[in-house]
Amino acid sequence: MIYLNKILPVFVMPIMLIIYLMIYGVWKKKKWPIYAAMIGLYVFSTPIFAKNFFKLIEGTAPRQTPKNVSNAEAIVVLSGMINQVKSTNGVYPEWEDPDRFFAGVQLYKAGKASKIIFTRGKLPWNNSSLTEGDILKKFALENGIPDSAIVLTDNVENTADEAKAVVKLLGKWKHIILVTSSYHMPRSKKIFETEDFIVQPFKVDYKVDQLNGLTFMDFLPDAESFRLLNMGYRELIGRVIYYIF
Repeated sequence: MIYLNKILPVFVMPIMLIIYLMIYGVWKKKKWPIYAAMIGLYVFSTPIFAKNFFKLIEGTAPRQTPKNVSNAEAIVVLSGMINQVKSTNGVYPEWEDPDRFFAGVQLYKAGKASKIIFTRGKLPWNNSSLTEGDILKKFALENGIPDSAIVLTDNVENTADEAKAVVKLLGKWKHIILVTSSYHMPRSKKIFETEDFIVQPFKVDYKVDQLNGLTFMDFLPDAESFRLLNMGYRELIGRVIYYIF
């Protein structure tokens, strides 16, 4: 199932829509699809379009601090922040989005819950012997979190698996502080609520800077903006699939 979840959205991503237009234009010997593809690529790659689209995905609510958060029975930190790379001494974990981890540590040290749960995220094609949860536990111990407060789930592949794994540990109708990326939170919150959790969201890892004003550079296309658009679009597809099924 994880392969379908990862592969099927590719066929409706913006880059594929551009490719479809170009193929159609060449096949039918028509110019307008090629011009439309060029215009689409330009618009999709501009910061002003990509960032405003992504704001719709992650929302504009300000980032919380632990003082704004009520106490709960557990802090749940979702996977998706570690990239394992080859090194001269085997596999080495590198951060992609460390905000989730450090927010979880910050919440625990603020006394918001007596335990912190890391999910053992691991995709089928990942050949590493360690799951993300195992790596995060090591980092948490190094950051002063006692071993007795750290709980790891079973191995999981996606957010639905994470919710099911956490309910096995805690049971239903538990009050949790859910920590994940801002764009990922709406879907994650719904999935955990489906498993009968009382969810207090703690959004981190904002992708769009809310402080910057509009500049001339926002109208010039760049690869990072196109990547941001695709990230938001993929999350939007995930939400649609969740609400349908």
